[in-house]
Amino acid sequence: MRFYDTMLKNRYISIIVILFVTTLFAKAQTPFSMHGLGTLDDCTLGINSGMGGVGYGINNKMQINPKNPASYAAMDSLTFLFDIGMSVEVDWRKEGKLKETQTTANFDYAVAQFPIGKHLAASLGIVPFSRVNYEYGKKIPFGEYSNYGEGGIHQVYLGLAAKLYKNLFIGANVSYLFGNITHNSTIMPSSQYNVVAMIAQTKMHITDFKVDFGVRYTQPINDKHSITLGAVYSPKKKMLGKRYYDLYQLETSGETSLTVESDTMSLKGAYDMAESYGVGLGYNWEEKLIVGVDFTYQAWKNANYLPFWKKNYTEATLKNNFNNRYRISVGAEYKNELYSLKYVDRIRFRAGAYYEKSYMKIQGNGLYEAGATFGMGFPIMRDKSLVNVSVQYFNRKMQPNSKLVENGLIFSIGISFNEFWFFKNRIE
Repeated sequence: MRFYDTMLKNRYISIIVILFVTTLFAKAQTPFSMHGLGTLDDCTLGINSGMGGVGYGINNKMQINPKNPASYAAMDSLTFLFDIGMSVEVDWRKEGKLKETQTTANFDYAVAQFPIGKHLAASLGIVPFSRVNYEYGKKIPFGEYSNYGEGGIHQVYLGLAAKLYKNLFIGANVSYLFGNITHNSTIMPSSQYNVVAMIAQTKMHITDFKVDFGVRYTQPINDKHSITLGAVYSPKKKMLGKRYYDLYQLETSGETSLTVESDTMSLKGAYDMAESYGVGLGYNWEEKLIVGVDFTYQAWKNANYLPFWKKNYTEATLKNNFNNRYRISVGAEYKNELYSLKYVDRIRFRAGAYYEKSYMKIQGNGLYEAGATFGMGFPIMRDKSLVNVSVQYFNRKMQPNSKLVENGLIFSIGISFNEFWFFKNRIE
């Protein structure tokens, strides 16, 4: 038994290392990601993704929930949890008479959680913070003009939570943020014009940190029903890293380039991370039915940001580049009978919906997104572990001018491992 447990632990460690590398290549596939830091992620794991993304007030001790770090301390003191996930996204867009469809596949996250004492627990993992991936172009009088961007910010976190009193928990995540966001603008003249080709490249190299605080309290109503209230907070901070700007002139052959202009500046002072608040309410009925509602608010309007197409800035240039972001999510999970002999009775069914106003401000327009989710959890390995699958439909559009509309489906699959790592066998 001890040999089997060792092999099982080594397998999980190998998976963590592999996914730590592959997760770095996850990218969004949307033209909206050219704005700001890209499309933002909310630490939504497999179980949450089928429930509209709720998590602040969800009371589920069998789940890793980095959305609220206070939740870690509610786990079983003999359990080790490990969760991995990936997704396939299909997007279709329409702008006037133009239509486009794209498909991407990404590894999304790899996280673990474990107890470190009777009333203490920790979690660590890697999740995306933001994603950038876009490409578009147009004809100009003497050739072609194109924009291309890629990259994102990755988040490696270490969280610690404690049980203060009965059903009151507090916790915090300390995250290391790293990654590159690159924007390229190219003018490629036609051969009949005596004009040189130019490439302007702006690259943000982020090496930063952030802290998230969480609190959670569960109030039992009776033996079968309980209500959980959760809240999270992240303070505003200046971003750390470098910003590089280079202007290249392509030679006639197109194989070599000449640097015309180059500049480097610190992100500190020109870029901010917004202050963020989240509150959630959850209802639990005998662990058969879990219902949650979340509200997230991020004060991006007051955050400094220098658009990538600008080289120099003043105080006025840095302000009013974003809108404040908010998101409302609702979701539920139902399982008929946890210990039934019938497999179908032990399957979890999940559903949810959300509405969001993005932080992006695009030519004076706001960006809005609405979506619905459905998911299922299939028990494996003596019902302690789950295979989580979900599908999410979303609609993104600008308002009041909705000239570009984006719809999509995200198919997600994740595996939640639940193992007794800290139980000492009496029989060897």
